[in-house]
Amino acid sequence: MTDSEEKMFDLVNDLSALCDDGIPIFPGRMIVSTRELYRIVNSFPNAISNEINDARIILKKKDEIIQEAKLRAERIIQDAENERYKLLNESSLNKAMEEHAEKFRQTVFEECQQIKMSAFNEAQELRLSAKNDSIKMKEESQEYAQRLLNNLEQVLNRLYQEVMNGQQRLQEMKSNDSIQQQMSEAQK
Repeated sequence: MTDSEEKMFDLVNDLSALCDDGIPIFPGRMIVSTRELYRIVNSFPNAISNEINDARIILKKKDEIIQEAKLRAERIIQDAENERYKLLNESSLNKAMEEHAEKFRQTVFEECQQIKMSAFNEAQELRLSAKNDSIKMKEESQEYAQRLLNNLEQVLNRLYQEVMNGQQRLQEMKSNDSIQQQMSEAQK
């Protein structure tokens, strides 16, 4: 118990003793020592002022504690806001990076599909071109072979004709020789 509290209790006890020592006049009224009553009443401000000062100190400390708690709470809230902002930014950054990576993956996939289709189309064109070239080469080789055969046929026909002419001459020569021999034998 503080000194102020003790003084207050003492003054209240003194008042109570004063009332006990007072002389009742009629109900609700009594005679007490005025000097003693003034002493007690005049002592209250000193006792109360100590209590009030203590209360003011406590209130001031309470206000300081509340102010400090408010400042601490504001710092905690600000730190939490900063952390939330940081996390949101990191989350936003991660999300943006994931979206960018997904778009990049999709772009690469689409480009691969395009390259694949382009390669497939080019292969188809090359196959078709090779087939057409093959057909053309086959036709050209057949035409060349046909020309060679036609030339060979012409050469063979000339040779055949020459052979036939040669045989006919030989036949004619044989016939002429035979006729001359017969004529020579007949002249003999």
